[in-house]
Amino acid sequence: MRNWLKSLLFVSAFSPALLALAGVRYYSKGLDTVFYQLVVIALIGIILPFLILSLIRKKAEIINFKAKKVESADYLLLVFIGSYIAPIIMKVAEINFEITAIIVLILFFVAWIISYIPTHPLLYIAKFRFYKVESDTGMVYVLMARRIIRSPKSIKEVKQISNSMLME
Repeated sequence: MRNWLKSLLFVSAFSPALLALAGVRYYSKGLDTVFYQLVVIALIGIILPFLILSLIRKKAEIINFKAKKVESADYLLLVFIGSYIAPIIMKVAEINFEITAIIVLILFFVAWIISYIPTHPLLYIAKFRFYKVESDTGMVYVLMARRIIRSPKSIKEVKQISNSMLME
């Protein structure tokens, strides 16, 4: 699994913001093509992380892992919660689909380049937690896990999503 999966996970985290934009569009312009485009793309983006996780579970190999240090990264949820509320607060009425697509592409490539992605709110709702984990060799990863991790010694096996991201 490589960086494109990490990038898709990052971009898909903005999907609920598109639903908020669709709501703003509906209340300002009514039902139109842009409203339907936003809803369809948002729904695809909401389903996408779960499809990616299914692919990782089936295709990624299990790697033995020894963690030296672990800390929660869930505080980064605030970034996305703010992005979900922003369209409603700013009352965006005119949405240019082409500009929105360009912004999403820029976000995708930024996520491709950066080492880590912030916490994914949709996955958080599905009981996934995000941790910053340092391996015994000193490499720092983002770890997605369905359980609450209190000790680095409890992390034994992981699956690699990208060069800097793991899933338990």
